[in-house]
Amino acid sequence: MAAGDSTRDSGFIARAFEELMAEQLEFPIKVEGAKTLPYTAVVQESDPEGRTLILKLFRPLPPALAVGAWFGLVFSVQDRRYEGRIALQDRDGYLRYRFEWPKSLLSSDRRVWKRYAFRPREDVYVTAQDCETPCHGLTGPLTSLSQGGFCMRVDRILRIEDGLPMRPRANLFDPGRSLSPVRIHGLVKDEVLEARGQIVRIQEGDSEIQLAVQFNALREPVSILLSQVLAARERQAGRGGAAGAAPLRPAHGETAQAEGSAPGPAPAPVDDQVLAAAGREQLRRLDRRAARLLLVAQDGEDRAGLVRSLQAAGYWRMDLAGDLPEAAAAHGQAGAAGFRLLVVDLEAGRRSGLEALGAVRQLEPQLEAFGALPVAFATRAPDPMLELVARPGREAVAREDPDPGRWTGALDRLMGL
Repeated sequence: MAAGDSTRDSGFIARAFEELMAEQLEFPIKVEGAKTLPYTAVVQESDPEGRTLILKLFRPLPPALAVGAWFGLVFSVQDRRYEGRIALQDRDGYLRYRFEWPKSLLSSDRRVWKRYAFRPREDVYVTAQDCETPCHGLTGPLTSLSQGGFCMRVDRILRIEDGLPMRPRANLFDPGRSLSPVRIHGLVKDEVLEARGQIVRIQEGDSEIQLAVQFNALREPVSILLSQVLAARERQAGRGGAAGAAPLRPAHGETAQAEGSAPGPAPAPVDDQVLAAAGREQLRRLDRRAARLLLVAQDGEDRAGLVRSLQAAGYWRMDLAGDLPEAAAAHGQAGAAGFRLLVVDLEAGRRSGLEALGAVRQLEPQLEAFGALPVAFATRAPDPMLELVARPGREAVAREDPDPGRWTGALDRLMGL
């Protein structure tokens, strides 16, 4: 079938649903005429004689939805994309619903790249910034990914110039608008996939907004990393479905060995490079202990927590200031034995109702008094929006980051250790 052709061939339709059922491929269905997000479905049973389908959904249909309601479905088999209409018949069990077969299938555009679904519990999220005026930052969980682009749910939108939060609305982002940078976190441990993209579709419903974004001119290292992630995702799907697959984030030094299997070969002797790396880490620890920090935080629980976290990371020499004017005076009096890093706590601003990005924007004029001194903006928990203000000499750190290595690594980078 060529793109744009339709078929009523019941044998062809039966084979398409059999392939979807055998592979347990996920596809979206959407209530026609309703402003709701699509429901993700998989085929549980297909009855060619009765012309019925039983689909399992990943969230329940509204109880008030009438029998006979029409749904549009879109799925891909054999590298082709098909669209059709199915009618709800009744409920068949928990998250299982019976539908009438489509009377025909329409062959739409050929899907070049296979898409892989991601669940919110996998903690893979996106931060992006548009290239318009005023400039907006957005963040939310990744919902699907392919070699050509991705889909995300928009949870938060901030205006970059002042950190003002905005209610996510579909009319803020038109198809064709460029996003740069785009950062996808959590696909691979300790790595961020960074690219540029272009919005190709906006979907609004159930008080949520989803954006479909196409990658623009991926750099070769990024393209290779993306291919590796998707290849691993494909292997995971082959071992039991991509729906429950976890992101590729093995712990540092973790090894996997089946229970009862024979032990592997003896470890190789430690080479000179490993010894050199160990020596560099010892020197880095000494540098951390000798580095002098200037911590700006109001007296209280947050300051005490920051001090404990800095000491746990190996930073013991620090002067304390209650606000930036007091810190500027200490910086001016330090002389030759100056500070290596300024750490600014943002929790006080957040308690007063400011977004972390808004707190940074308010503090920026006062930071000019510190010249080229590197600055770490500290929060209790990670805030993806703060990544949009990162530049050389400025980074966001979170003292309760699930990955403690990010906290120490950011501080080391700022001081050039």
